[in-house]
Amino acid sequence: HYIRTKLEDSPTYQEMQKSLSKADDSNHPIRDLFRHHTKELIVSFGAAMLNAVGFYVVLTYLPVYLETVVMMPASESSLITTISLIAYIAFIFGSGHLSDKYGRKKMLIIACVSFIVLTVPAFMLLNTGLFVAVLGVELVLCLALTINDGTLSSYLTETFPTAVRYTGFALSFNMANALFGGSASFISTALIAATGSNLAPAWYMVGVSCVALVAMILSHEHTGKDLSEV
Repeated sequence: HYIRTKLEDSPTYQEMQKSLSKADDSNHPIRDLFRHHTKELIVSFGAAMLNAVGFYVVLTYLPVYLETVVMMPASESSLITTISLIAYIAFIFGSGHLSDKYGRKKMLIIACVSFIVLTVPAFMLLNTGLFVAVLGVELVLCLALTINDGTLSSYLTETFPTAVRYTGFALSFNMANALFGGSASFISTALIAATGSNLAPAWYMVGVSCVALVAMILSHEHTGKDLSEV
């Protein structure tokens, strides 16, 4: 309610609206997005995939995994998840600050590489069922996740020009979450059933991270630029 009633739109958006009011109504964001910014849309979708799968696997699926696969007591699994969520909130402020300082692209690449390197060993430790080991693993995965999550919204904002900024952000982020985030638990469970390996969800996460890494290598770096320059 505060955001909707008190905060103004960005200066670049206000300037665009003024220019549109003087001309004919020729602004068609979805058409323009697919016609002129297809690459940016695909790259942004790839970058958002890591956020989608990482968030749902680490903070939604892992408690179920610990209880049904590792056979950890529900009370311990819930306590670990609660601690991890609190840490996630704390970590995300720091990662956002670091993305301002070092750049979005570097931070998102670090997040991709972290998941590629750490996920399989992390799941091996999860399967020990030891409280301290599991808690440590979830905290490390939360830290890797916040390197992505604390950076992604600024990255997506800086990817698209003003005329298609909202549309490009919304479409890439929400499509990635709908297709890959919402299905992450289902796919992880199905992979375990199909392969018989408790590490199958980890390899799925690694695969998604590789796709996101390719997207980030092909992406821009607009950190520090005025949005009117994008």
